[in-house]
Amino acid sequence: MRFTGRWERRDVDASQRTGGSTISTGCVERDGTASTSSSRRPTRRLWLTASAVLAALVLVIIVAVGAAGGRPSPAASVRAPAAGVADGSAVRAAEQAVLARRARAILRRDRQVWRADLDTADPAFLAEQDQLFRNLSQVRFASWRFELIGRDYNQPELTARYHAPYVLPAVLLHYAIKDFDPAPVARPEVLTFVRRSGRWLLGSDSDADRLLPETGHADPWDRRAMVTGRGQQVLILADATDARHLTQLVAAGDAAVDRVASMWPTGWRRRVVIVAVRDQQLLETYFRTGEQSSENVVAIAVPAFDNVQGWSARPGKRPPDPSSRVIINPRHFRPGDPDNADTLTHEITHVATLPITDVGTPTWLVEGAAVYTAYRSYGDVTGLHLGAGLREEAHSGSVSLPTYGFYQGQVGDHYDAAWLACRLIVSDVGEAGLRALYRQLGTVHKIYDAVPAEAAAFPPVVHTSQDRFEHALAPYILSRAG
Repeated sequence: MRFTGRWERRDVDASQRTGGSTISTGCVERDGTASTSSSRRPTRRLWLTASAVLAALVLVIIVAVGAAGGRPSPAASVRAPAAGVADGSAVRAAEQAVLARRARAILRRDRQVWRADLDTADPAFLAEQDQLFRNLSQVRFASWRFELIGRDYNQPELTARYHAPYVLPAVLLHYAIKDFDPAPVARPEVLTFVRRSGRWLLGSDSDADRLLPETGHADPWDRRAMVTGRGQQVLILADATDARHLTQLVAAGDAAVDRVASMWPTGWRRRVVIVAVRDQQLLETYFRTGEQSSENVVAIAVPAFDNVQGWSARPGKRPPDPSSRVIINPRHFRPGDPDNADTLTHEITHVATLPITDVGTPTWLVEGAAVYTAYRSYGDVTGLHLGAGLREEAHSGSVSLPTYGFYQGQVGDHYDAAWLACRLIVSDVGEAGLRALYRQLGTVHKIYDAVPAEAAAFPPVVHTSQDRFEHALAPYILSRAG
């Protein structure tokens, strides 16, 4: 195969000027050149996916599943019902009734019931709710319910807006997409209920969005017109402006699932929800970090659990086959581009391996296996343009596998080392050996147990010690360098 770059950070505009496309979760790009005897020779850039955001999200969410007990109050003020509301229990009962009717309206696709509990004072809000209902009506849900968690927020400025008593209860939305989510997914929301003529009506679903956890009010149907497409193995939730690409997205998704399944044939459901909407708030939720904006990212895979830290009443138990989403940025993703097909394969690999990935699973193996899966069909590679740091380390006679700090420093070197380590493992013990190593290290529940677990796993699975493997990796990497 041909690489035309090495790993480096770069802004999207620069990559577009040079004909490339920045992809994935860590905004790390691949430059360099290589040749192979493979008949497939892509002429465009192949950008490997970095997944720094994914790793942080997986770590945070997996930890949260076991540590979400209690409901600590956030920095925002929490209050009793608004002035003029005398009976809190009656208000809560009214909220429950509205939310129950709203859930039934979604499951039954009943627009009349959906609109019956909306405050009609704001035409813009009514239009937003009509759009939301149209979006939701395109998705088949196995379940949908709201849970009032017993917390209310305080927004004094809303008094002047609604000119009526109001409350802002914190709500957990639990839903499951039929045939795709093996268990419900939880999303935090804060809703505004306004009292008009003795009735409590829904006045807004976004007044307190800035106070929500990262995944709050950030589903693909929440803000923009959406279209859906279903393939044999994927459900695409795309922006309506990209409807012309829907068929291509479905085909690309199904093909990527097949590619991943050929490497990871068991242990996952082979059903993937792919989100491709142009909702900036959603993109910022999953792609933005302290070091990068969502502008630089093409795709990410994220787990989705029925638990929200600080909102759920009890610690959640992680299901054996968690729900997940692959989120792509349609601004940079072209479904017909073979480079993007590799990107999608990489991210769906994270979906496939999520059931056997835990907090202590070494990051080099998580990412290296995903890159290996995306590029395994290309055959052998030579002439790689290695980073100076990795080249120097290889010349020293040993290459350390980056278990900790993978997404810090020379991230491109870490990806190259991880990918080539997985290739070397496959050359020694086959793909079954790589899968066996992953499954064994997927049971490491604590992050600081990763290093001793690696040392223990190598001899029985790879038939050598980790130290000897790292010494063998150095000349292997140099043999692939240009």
